[in-house]
Amino acid sequence: MKTILFASLFVLSLSIFAVTGEAQKKRKPTPRATPKPTPVRTTPTNAVVSSAKQEVSNQLYNVNVFVERLGPIAVAIEKADRDNAARRLSRDDAAANETNKQKVIAAIRVLRGALVNLESDFRTKPQLSSYLSKIQGISTLSADAEDSAIAGKFVAAKDPLREIALKLNDTLAVLPGPVVGGSSAPTRAASTTAVPTQMVSNTTPSTSTARRGPAVGMTTAEVSSSTWGTPTNKRTSTTANGTTEVWTYAGKGTIYFYNGKVTQILR
Repeated sequence: MKTILFASLFVLSLSIFAVTGEAQKKRKPTPRATPKPTPVRTTPTNAVVSSAKQEVSNQLYNVNVFVERLGPIAVAIEKADRDNAARRLSRDDAAANETNKQKVIAAIRVLRGALVNLESDFRTKPQLSSYLSKIQGISTLSADAEDSAIAGKFVAAKDPLREIALKLNDTLAVLPGPVVGGSSAPTRAASTTAVPTQMVSNTTPSTSTARRGPAVGMTTAEVSSSTWGTPTNKRTSTTANGTTEVWTYAGKGTIYFYNGKVTQILR
């Protein structure tokens, strides 16, 4: 069968060559035009997207640090409120607590302004519109955090800020290109006011020999060597823009990594 098939193909090829030969006798060959090389098009780096990714990274760092510092301050403020309501707080201490409240509210307001501007960029700039769904809502959430603080619910003000951090982390994962400097924990933006650290009490300075707790900017190896150690569960998601890891610790919290560095810690 194979021999018959081969013979058929051979005869067919001869007939093609024969027809071609007869056609060449009847007409002169037409010279072929030299094909022009196809130009190689390179996609230039989108400066708007690159700048936006850096700003998202900055604000993610700001929000994480803010929430971390706000925690003990919020607890202290609300305890002072309860003591004041029970008439266990001196007049001077009550006045100092009110001052601290206003400082925290002002800090949230400044942070909110930066987040509103960031979401506005994604709404108004065509280059960023396709990523709007990831970051959309951070303006409303930051307003919720401010409203909670104004109402005296400083501990509850952390919840919308945590949701903002999740949205920023998701946005960072889908934006193309590297973060300038290759860091997931850049220096805090000058436009953001941090919670005043002098309001935090009972803090113990860390030593070089003691094991540290997990912190934003740490690598996976550093977190594994931290006081939290090995996670109970790991989840990894990889896209063309980078790798996101989620480490869950039973009874402790969750740590989010982007390209091998901590971007968020939920306790």
